[in-house]
Amino acid sequence: MSNVLQEIQPEYLADHPCVTDLVFSFGSSATLAAQIVNGFPGDVFVSASKSTMDTVTSAGVISTPSRFAKNYAAIMFYKNSNFNESITSLLSLLDSKNPNIKVGLCVETAPCGSLADSVLKNVMEAYGNQSLNRDEIADTESPSVEDLISKIEIGELDAGIVYESDCHFSATRKKSSGCVEIPDMHNGKALNLANEYYVGAINAKANSREFSQFIASSAFQSILQSKHGFSAP
Repeated sequence: MSNVLQEIQPEYLADHPCVTDLVFSFGSSATLAAQIVNGFPGDVFVSASKSTMDTVTSAGVISTPSRFAKNYAAIMFYKNSNFNESITSLLSLLDSKNPNIKVGLCVETAPCGSLADSVLKNVMEAYGNQSLNRDEIADTESPSVEDLISKIEIGELDAGIVYESDCHFSATRKKSSGCVEIPDMHNGKALNLANEYYVGAINAKANSREFSQFIASSAFQSILQSKHGFSAP
């Protein structure tokens, strides 16, 4: 989402002359939610999960958030990894399948980490393989998906579980070899899941409400889906 917001910034400012700047603070949704509850002076909160938005709404900071996108899990791998051709599914991330493969996940508290754990639980049940869990797969944990992607793009890691949109963006910049998609189902059992994205204005300022409404709009959803690999809400 950070990539998309930075991309639309110039056009949004040009279309809204009363807004002099858009200042973004990027990070894990859980970290940002905690900062907002503790008085961080933000105007709009964009969350990559319902639970982190619930943290802010329960504190009375945001009253009516809007859901505007979904983002499914995918496998990203380093373009020069020795394992490129052998990474074909989540099973490929196990050392038993690819000895010495280096794999990263987001920490459990970050939405990308929670999503990865949920997907691994589904895959464990669908394939009947108890090794498909965080302890067996993860060689390192990242505080945010941005940090995890950076480690993959520079080759510190061979692969990781990120979002489809991140794979899409990295591939367009030729930073990674792209994605291995995680199927929706296997043998009639669910595999892949999606995080839901929410937005809400933190205060009653007109500019805050207007930007929040723009993020929730069909025009912004169209940009997300057609150019950045997000799914409809």
